[in-house]
Amino acid sequence: MVNDAPEIVLLPGLDGTGDLFDRVVPHLARDFTVTVVRYPPDPTLGYAGYVELVRNVIGSRPVYVLGESFSGPVAVLLAAQLGAQVQGIVLAASFVKHPWPGWLIRRSVRVDPRTTPPNIRNAILMGPYGDGELREEVEKIVQALPRPVRNARLRAVAEVDVEADFMRLECPILALHGRSDWLVRKSLMQKVIGEKGRARMIVFPAAHMLLQTQAAAVATEIIEFTKSSAEENYEA
Repeated sequence: MVNDAPEIVLLPGLDGTGDLFDRVVPHLARDFTVTVVRYPPDPTLGYAGYVELVRNVIGSRPVYVLGESFSGPVAVLLAAQLGAQVQGIVLAASFVKHPWPGWLIRRSVRVDPRTTPPNIRNAILMGPYGDGELREEVEKIVQALPRPVRNARLRAVAEVDVEADFMRLECPILALHGRSDWLVRKSLMQKVIGEKGRARMIVFPAAHMLLQTQAAAVATEIIEFTKSSAEENYEA
């Protein structure tokens, strides 16, 4: 990869590890300098804290930003704060406002995912699109994620609403979603994309973990999006 390749910064989902980008990074690395952000296991951080952390990683460099699931609002707030420095954002299986009623998300804090039957968890996250290696990786991450950190992030999701910031964005926007994602329903993103205009949404045959189960196809769409980001219109 040449040194002047555009940079894309990948922001992780609720686990915060960045490990689940391992499948999509090799496909993106053909056209990008790829930076994977890894969140510290700090239960005191809220969305503002994650935004500040990522701003420190980015510095003054021009970048594209991908926010997966939990990190979609981080990507939106970064673009709102940094202006033209963010050349475009990609929201993967994500949201701009809490995807379920706040009370329901807060109630899920009581559930210990380490005791959830893996087949149920995998059905929610991967549907029929997963494989044994991915299931093992998810199990390892679930067992390692400190429960106070997970709970703090869920509480942040229960309160988040960056829809107004999203509507004011002037950078190109690409939303990627799984057709079978019921953890974060695609209809919510379709609605705001349709209202926003100058944005595009692509739906894949996938559940929530589309970056892991459709890595090559997703990377192709991201690369095409950035190559065409100088165009005038991004219609939903």
